[in-house]
Amino acid sequence: MTDPRAAPTETRQLDPLAKDITGGRFTLFDLYRASVTSGGGAVIEGRTFTDCTIEGPALMLVLEGTHFEGVNFGPTGGDMRGMLFRSLNGKTAIGAIPVRDCTFRNCQFFSLGITGADQLLNALVEQVRTVD
Repeated sequence: MTDPRAAPTETRQLDPLAKDITGGRFTLFDLYRASVTSGGGAVIEGRTFTDCTIEGPALMLVLEGTHFEGVNFGPTGGDMRGMLFRSLNGKTAIGAIPVRDCTFRNCQFFSLGITGADQLLNALVEQVRTVD
C-alpha cells in the first residue's frame, strides 16, 4: 500500500547489526554504511524491520528471501512503476543497497526505489495498491 499522508516517526540511533529492529526512522544508506563499518558485510541480511520508517534517497536491491508485509511504499503518483528500476544488463545493480532474507512488516518507505528480479518487480506492480 502507498499513502503519502503517513505520520512521521522519531529518528533514533539503532544497532546496525541488530536482527530485529522495531520502530524508529532512519535512512537505508545510513543503516547500510553503519552495518558495513561494523563488520556486517556488504548485504543487509537476515533482519526483521517492524513499524519502521525507512527513507532514501536510495535504491534497494531486493534479493531472495525478502518479504514485504503491510508496507506503505510511499508516494508513487498513483503508479508503482515510478519507483521500480530494472538493470539494463539484467545482471547487476551497481550502487543499489542489497537486502536478502529480510522482512519488512508495517514499515513506511519514503524516496526509496526498488530493483530486483523481474518476477519481484512484476509482482509489486500487480499486487501493491496505491492510494495517491
